[in-house]
Amino acid sequence: MPEPPEHPVGIEGIEALYRECRQRAGSTRQRREGDLPVIVLVGRRGNGKTAVLKWLRHRGSRRPCAMYDFRDAGAVRPHEVARQIAFGLSQRLHRQPPLHFPRLQLGLLAVAPGLTLDGSDARLAGAQLREALRRDEARGQFADQVSNAVGFLQELNLLPVPGVAFAAGLLLRGRSVLPPRAVWRTGLAWYSRHRQHAPLDALVHLNKLSRSTSPADLAEVDEQLCRAFLADLRADYRSGRRDRNCTVLLDNVDSPGGRPFLDLLVRLRDTDAQDGLDPDPLVVLATASTIRRVPGVSSAGPGLPRIRQAEAVSYRDWADSRPARPHDSTWRWYPVQLPDLTAAEVSRLGARLAPRLPEATPLVHRLTYGHPWSVHLLHGAVSEIIGQGGGDPELRRILEREVEPQDGEGGTGVPHAPHGTGAPHGAGGTGGAVRLEQYALHHLLQDLGDQQRRALVLCSAAREFDTATDAGLLTRFTEQTQRTLGQEVRSRLWLVDPVPEDAGTRGGRGSGYLLGPAAPHLLSSGPVMHTWLRLLLLGELAGLPDSSPLNWTTAHEQLCGWHRDHDRPVDALYHRLALGGLDEVVEHLSARMWELPGTAAWLYELYAVTAAPMRRPVDPELSAAERADALARELAPRSFRDSRSLAVLTAALWLAADPRNRLPNAAPELNYTISSMFLELAVTSDARIAGLRHEAARYDVHM
Repeated sequence: MPEPPEHPVGIEGIEALYRECRQRAGSTRQRREGDLPVIVLVGRRGNGKTAVLKWLRHRGSRRPCAMYDFRDAGAVRPHEVARQIAFGLSQRLHRQPPLHFPRLQLGLLAVAPGLTLDGSDARLAGAQLREALRRDEARGQFADQVSNAVGFLQELNLLPVPGVAFAAGLLLRGRSVLPPRAVWRTGLAWYSRHRQHAPLDALVHLNKLSRSTSPADLAEVDEQLCRAFLADLRADYRSGRRDRNCTVLLDNVDSPGGRPFLDLLVRLRDTDAQDGLDPDPLVVLATASTIRRVPGVSSAGPGLPRIRQAEAVSYRDWADSRPARPHDSTWRWYPVQLPDLTAAEVSRLGARLAPRLPEATPLVHRLTYGHPWSVHLLHGAVSEIIGQGGGDPELRRILEREVEPQDGEGGTGVPHAPHGTGAPHGAGGTGGAVRLEQYALHHLLQDLGDQQRRALVLCSAAREFDTATDAGLLTRFTEQTQRTLGQEVRSRLWLVDPVPEDAGTRGGRGSGYLLGPAAPHLLSSGPVMHTWLRLLLLGELAGLPDSSPLNWTTAHEQLCGWHRDHDRPVDALYHRLALGGLDEVVEHLSARMWELPGTAAWLYELYAVTAAPMRRPVDPELSAAERADALARELAPRSFRDSRSLAVLTAALWLAADPRNRLPNAAPELNYTISSMFLELAVTSDARIAGLRHEAARYDVHM
């Protein structure tokens, strides 16, 4: 048997919700039988959605559990999905009575391709169906012989979608308990439950509808067969023999075919409730990479959706959110956002790396902000650095390392890192090798079109995402790209709330202590691009040649001018610094030292401006401290002469905005420079002495 899947970290809340929904009344932890939510795990590409499903399947493998991936299924019809789920749920399990689907079985026979029932002769139609049932009994005997292999193939994800006839045969396993005669009797009674005429009429009618080209007729077939599927589950669980609900795990429901099945399931649950039927026992847990096709996601202001966070979910939370008088079925959906990994979780995943290169896991978290797929990718690169005897200098260039992309990684969620050549960019790696940062960016954005990806590279220049559109950066792209890019990025959850800029983002201590100072030009708090994605995109932007009509210089000049025209001087200086205008920035900060009402307001502007991106953030030839002094001399000669401490401080904080310049982790070399410059500045700033000394202490590595 295959090895158990790796246990994803940080999903304790999701696991608890899964256990709670599977629990049935009468077991140790009682929960009154009731409606079950359609749980949809949403997350960015690479957040480990498939890995979570595989782990939950492993955890639930001792009870009926099925998994289905819509990614490559095409425009599959709802009843075909129900057929495949029934196939998975009917697998034999140790000490578990088999699940039977007589109603679905008979319906599948009636709609089998090539079967035309004679509606004018009930006896002949019955004979045709019985003959089909006998043929499928023979297939069921074959299915018994391969049933053990079926489970193994499912684990390897190698099992093809069975055809109607073969699936129907597989559903007849356990014939000694439920012989074909019982299938016939149970199924026939159910299909004729609302008809006053001959019992076979319903199946003849279903057969006729299945051969129609009318969308309405085909939709009725889907509804009847999916209703039969739920009726079979409900009837089986009514016996009280089971202590857990059955589970279906649906991957990539935002692909074609996913929503039609789930929409029909939700609609059937509504009508079943109106008809007074018991809730069905099917726990549905799905995944999606975009929220556009997930009902139940509400807006929390311009651009950002409101989705339940994984650590706060529970059955009670979902049940309490149900309105007293629902106006639609949205309440039945329960979107849950998969989290990024915390610093502690990244360290735990990289525990084997820490003894040999302790700086690695903190750097990996600061670069990726815990994006799971990217964490695994960088951990693989760190392993190679260690194997080659590398240290901090190689870590600083980790994104420039070359990797060999491997096939088959697209849907794994958190794959092993591809094999790297170890050669930095341009050093003669193998023909198929690419830089790690390029490989990662391609993986994260593979769902976007080429124009959208190129437009997103330009958008990375803007601090706030919407500013790129407002400033006209996208006017060279098609109208469709301009109109859809923002929606696409939002729906794929690549926009987040901005992180406060202060000592906490530059290697010092403390975070959020500068929120809301009495500064006249506060930055807006609109959504910003995920830090890891933006870092990768900025690398692409920096690499565009100056001869290109859209490049680093033109993008930042356009944004700088737009902010000045709209009286946003702090944002304008942010882009001036990105263009290398260090002298202008230092002169502004020097004047603002006396104009602003307090030290906190001045620090707010200092950190906001020095958060600007740097076109060449890492220089392998110089240490970060040496480069801070060199940048101050080169880019701010006037300020370096007249106000050296402020010039070097500004350059050091600008460099420290990139975590690759904040090594080693325990005592970042830039911290000494930053602390010293704050103290020197305090000597010449009588009214700011206490505040500047306090800020210097945040970078004291001995505290």
